Amino acid sequence: MILYLNRQYFVKLQGEGCMDNIILRCDNNINGIFTAIYDAFVYKNQMQKENHEVYRDNISIEIGIGGNYTLFSKMIDIETDEVKVQKTILTIQKKLGFKIYETVFDALCHYSGNRATIVLGFLVRAFKVGQRIMEHMTDKYVMEVFELSRKVNKEADKIRGFIHFSDNGNYLLAHFEPKCDMIPVVMWHFVDRYPGENFVIYDDRRRYAVVHPRLKECFYINESEFKQLEISVPVKTDSFEQLWKVYFEHTDIRERFNPQCQRNLCPKWYRKNMVEFT
Repeated sequence: MILYLNRQYFVKLQGEGCMDNIILRCDNNINGIFTAIYDAFVYKNQMQKENHEVYRDNISIEIGIGGNYTLFSKMIDIETDEVKVQKTILTIQKKLGFKIYETVFDALCHYSGNRATIVLGFLVRAFKVGQRIMEHMTDKYVMEVFELSRKVNKEADKIRGFIHFSDNGNYLLAHFEPKCDMIPVVMWHFVDRYPGENFVIYDDRRRYAVVHPRLKECFYINESEFKQLEISVPVKTDSFEQLWKVYFEHTDIRERFNPQCQRNLCPKWYRKNMVEFT
């Protein structure tokens, strides 16, 4: 069956769809998502002032390059802006409290491709009811944000124990490949633990690192900058790494060898960058 629509009606419908449904495409990092969240609320306020009918979830956020265009939707590329990032963070902390901000931040560190839209939907509701949003667990977006945050914290607990540094003479270096974006979550644990050490934690999956100079603030570097850092430091045998391997081998009780229990406590995908197994 074929429906023939009036051309004037179709043009009007197409225009309304482009105005009512907006897809914001941002960089695949925390700052990019916070910028997109800021712009999402700007577009919502703008549509309200122009007397357009604004639906609660009419704006979505797409992370990274690519994606498919949706019929009757307007795609807008968002450029990361540090000022907007700071304004978004401060607004969440001031109006909703630091605990909810931590939950939102952890959720954005998950690997889900839909995490930005979920957090946006959560914030739209949270800014209306305030901190009481913690009680609205039957809401889809609230429930999903807490679930993403829970999974990130569960992995972070393991990562804090499984990250092991090697000493190359000039700084401590650790490689890991977490499922979630763990560097922003766990790096402060190591900053508090090693304030007087130069150390670098490199995420092999996302190809960026955090650098902690001794008694100074941390900063991020990309893959090319990390490779230049590795080239500039000569390879050195780490005696403590060798001692750790010997300790791991000699504390093993062959009669109680249980590979299934070992895999439950330390999954195989963690072991690639652990000195005991390399």
